[in-house]
Amino acid sequence: MKTLTMTTLLIVYFNITSYSQGINKGKSDTLDVGYTYWWPSGGPFIGMCGDIYSIVFTGTITKINKTSRPHTLTGDTATVLYTPQFGVIKINDIKVKNPPKECYKKYPGKNFSGEQYFKSDCFYDLKLKEGDNVIIFVYSYEGEYSIPSNSIIKIKNFDDPIVLSIEKYIKNNQDPLFIKADTTIWSKYGLDYSLKQIIDCRLSNKKEK
Repeated sequence: MKTLTMTTLLIVYFNITSYSQGINKGKSDTLDVGYTYWWPSGGPFIGMCGDIYSIVFTGTITKINKTSRPHTLTGDTATVLYTPQFGVIKINDIKVKNPPKECYKKYPGKNFSGEQYFKSDCFYDLKLKEGDNVIIFVYSYEGEYSIPSNSIIKIKNFDDPIVLSIEKYIKNNQDPLFIKADTTIWSKYGLDYSLKQIIDCRLSNKKEK
């Protein structure tokens, strides 16, 4: 049953992503990123030791649509997978950009090519509004860019302390030991535990070598 559910989730994800990417097959100024809503966590510090970023950037929200009809499991309208809410962000500054990892079929996926805007349907319940400055964390899934839940964080300005912390983290090859002193900063966002987890993982790996 668990395998069947995950298969259904993957089908829904790829159908939604393929549809959104197929609307405009020409060159677009908007990077359309699929929402991996089934990932257990999101934000800047995910995975046991910190998953590698595909794209991190700052920007300003220019549009948030009304919520769309919830997506449900096929044949089970009582089971809501997620509620789509599309939003658009004007990209201010790219902090890091890596091509998506190739999937098992070696499909190259879509790579960032200087788009000026970001679009996704992951805005539901993020308590964001048009005009907010944000920092965004995009990862890779099956050869495509993906964004998990809670990976768009509101900031005061583009020199916000958490932006500076992330810049230091990226500059040092995402080694969390270089931002160990920033746990207090991240505690304001409820992300100090996630940061401490990947710090502990990195320390454990160092001891094993």
